[in-house]
Amino acid sequence: MTGVAVLVAIVIVLQVFATAANAVTPGTIPVALVLPPIIVGAAMYGIKAGMVLGFFFGLIVLGSGIFGVAPTSAMMWGVSPLIMAVGTLGRGLAVGFTAGILTRLPRTYLGVIAAAIAVPLVNTSIFAIVFFLFLEVLVEEGAGQTLLQYASAFIIGINFLMELIFNIVLAPALVRVIEVVKRRRT
Repeated sequence: MTGVAVLVAIVIVLQVFATAANAVTPGTIPVALVLPPIIVGAAMYGIKAGMVLGFFFGLIVLGSGIFGVAPTSAMMWGVSPLIMAVGTLGRGLAVGFTAGILTRLPRTYLGVIAAAIAVPLVNTSIFAIVFFLFLEVLVEEGAGQTLLQYASAFIIGINFLMELIFNIVLAPALVRVIEVVKRRRT
């Protein structure tokens, strides 16, 4: 339980940092720096731990929308709090679940690499689905359909690539941390 609590604290700090950094660069979507700790937690403590970590990731994103700290989340909250809450918390849970399932693969290295690739894909896919639900509302309000859709898709794509590269670069270090911790526990 202590290990999960430490990872929850890391997830909270990293997501708050990503959200704060996003305030400096408006018009972008915060990169989810929390994905590697979620992968580590799921690998070390199981699927439930991954989902707990993902839930806290979603909770911080939800809070950033409620309190207007992150412009994209705040827009989504203003349009539909229910869809924002379900989409954001559901995305966090799905990320943790995916990490938990994939890190159960027979070899630690294979599981972590698979999770490092799949977790940003799940995160971005669910975000894009929820975001484009909101985009339809904005388009109906006259925000300019084509340009807004292409710009959004571009920003989401860049965000995905940054998360994917970040995870893949960190994957060997994550494997090493997981193996060391597992050896010390036995």
